[in-house]
Amino acid sequence: MSLYVQWMNLIKERATVAWLTESQRVIYDQIVNQWGAARFVNLVGPVGSGKTFLAWILVKEQAYVYEHDLRAAPPNAQQVIVDDAEYTRLMRSTAQALSLGRVILITETPVKDPMPRAELRLTEHDVHQALHNLYANCSIQFTASDPKGTDLARIIRTEVIARGGLYVG
Repeated sequence: MSLYVQWMNLIKERATVAWLTESQRVIYDQIVNQWGAARFVNLVGPVGSGKTFLAWILVKEQAYVYEHDLRAAPPNAQQVIVDDAEYTRLMRSTAQALSLGRVILITETPVKDPMPRAELRLTEHDVHQALHNLYANCSIQFTASDPKGTDLARIIRTEVIARGGLYVG
């Protein structure tokens, strides 16, 4: 198993709402509190901004179901996250046919259909918070690379590659 996959599994297992960065926390609060009645919400942001990480937290803390295809959602699910699926208007009729409640669509570009949009963009401060959480909660310390930018996925991959740890036993 690759070191990257090991780290992702560890993060997914241990993450809690307390790990959210300031920017992620704003989006979490919008989704949970501000748009509680919206049937569809678009969580949008660039690669590595923590959209999927935020989804993991919503699954653990708010009982969302996580899928990559809305048609795979269990019938009558009250809260569903669809990650990295291309939105079409047919999703609305699929959600209705499955008697689904709320659907969060995770995309890199905004959905053009009218729905509340939560735009996640990380700052360098958010990255420092995230790296601190990785060290404090998972003992993942960035020693082989110098984290730069706001793409957390790239920062983690760069560290794994710098360690020469693409695959571990």
